Amino acid sequence: MHLLLALVLANASPVPPAPSRSSDSTLLRVLAINDFHGALEAQVWPWSEGRPVGGAAALKSWLDSLARACGCTTVRLDAGDEMQGTPVSNFNFGRPVISAMNVFGIDAAAIGNHEFDWSVDTLRARIADARYRFLAANVTDSGGTTRPDWAEPFTVIARGGIKVAVIGLALPETPRTTAPRNVRGLAFGDGAPAVRRVLPEARAAADFVIVVAHIGAFCDGDGAACHGEIVDLARGLDSGTVDLIVSGHTHSLVNTVVNGIPIVQARSSGAGIAVVDFVRVMGARREVRARIETPFADRVRPDPALADSLRYYEQKIATITSRPVVRMKSELRRTGEEHGLGRLIADAQRNVAKTDVAIVNNGGIRADLPAGLVTYGDLFRVEPFQNRLVRLAVSGKVLKQALEHAVKGAGADAHVAGIEVWYDPKQRAGHRITRLRLANGKGVDDGRTYTLAVGDFLASGGSGYAMLVDAPRDDVGMTDLDALIRYLAILRQPVEAPDDGRLHRAGGDRS
Repeated sequence: MHLLLALVLANASPVPPAPSRSSDSTLLRVLAINDFHGALEAQVWPWSEGRPVGGAAALKSWLDSLARACGCTTVRLDAGDEMQGTPVSNFNFGRPVISAMNVFGIDAAAIGNHEFDWSVDTLRARIADARYRFLAANVTDSGGTTRPDWAEPFTVIARGGIKVAVIGLALPETPRTTAPRNVRGLAFGDGAPAVRRVLPEARAAADFVIVVAHIGAFCDGDGAACHGEIVDLARGLDSGTVDLIVSGHTHSLVNTVVNGIPIVQARSSGAGIAVVDFVRVMGARREVRARIETPFADRVRPDPALADSLRYYEQKIATITSRPVVRMKSELRRTGEEHGLGRLIADAQRNVAKTDVAIVNNGGIRADLPAGLVTYGDLFRVEPFQNRLVRLAVSGKVLKQALEHAVKGAGADAHVAGIEVWYDPKQRAGHRITRLRLANGKGVDDGRTYTLAVGDFLASGGSGYAMLVDAPRDDVGMTDLDALIRYLAILRQPVEAPDDGRLHRAGGDRS
């Protein structure tokens, strides 16, 4: 009985085909992923009820099955941020991810902001390894006149008698979301004007025009209300000039229509596949049917060649990633505006750097921590960027500016140590902080000098912290991850994350 069931699961399609009427004809199917972030292994998510999702070997089987189920022309796209994020990818500078994407049959990809994390030279090397096009119509030199030869604005895929033009867009905020030195001399323009510039040529060359953009959005539960830069971009285009937008960057689920243009985004880390069908209805009218599939790894037989390749890369680094580091008393998840994991990291940086204050941007905290035994690999996933820890000397005025920036949005976007912050998000940016209290109980004096621990990404102006660029600095002599590991070693085991509130929102439940 069990053998028969295994054979059925191995050979059956992972999902039944989307319902259609007998007179309908699917002209084109688009399969898209985004923000893979080196997720070559399947993962269990808080929402997946204990079931593994994604992983390269399973994704390959899912993509192939979804293509077969259609029986139509299919293209496969990726919306950027492919490589950065896991030890197996980072220790090999993204090589195993590009190999996996080649096996997936990806036809074109947007250039994500984290594609620049290892320098343009490394990106060029990975582009040379890829059997698909990397696209970015909005990247030029800093003068805005010359396009780098590695950033093609669009490509045309000819398959099954159909031509599909794919226009790529990089994140306009890339200089603030990767190390600024890595993109020196480059400019990242607005998306809509870049699309409009190449659209006439792309439209003339193809039957379909698709934008694949590392620019995203957030939607409510049913997708009825979405907001974000990709929504604004769609509104900036003429309705009907673009057939589809595949978005990325925000790691969210998007399946909506804006200005007559369908927009899809399939979560992140291989946890979703966008399936978009262009269907001829009743022999004449064309409509678009989109859905997001969850690629449960236990629904398919993993691709054996990809599984073997991943095993090879994992074995190369296993002695490092499997090393036990600490025992955690409970799971630490990145939920809410302020969480224990963020406080723990901020405390580690302040303690190791021996500073008055520490600021950690939330974008640098990339994974949750499990309860129980935690390995080096687990901690690497939390802080994968290898930012150097630096000690800055800043005036009280600059410290206030940095903290104002941390709370400039709808809520705080950073964690702190050595200071408490009271703020009112209803006030205009730059005037939201109502009170500050240092660990010694004193306020912050504009004229005094304070020491501040941050990663070199923030110290160089990343994430918009331009006020820190000119501050005198000392390198602490280690990365942010090394600082966390050193701090964890001096704490009582099993470690409990700090639960003291440090960011007090006006009208919240803390005071």
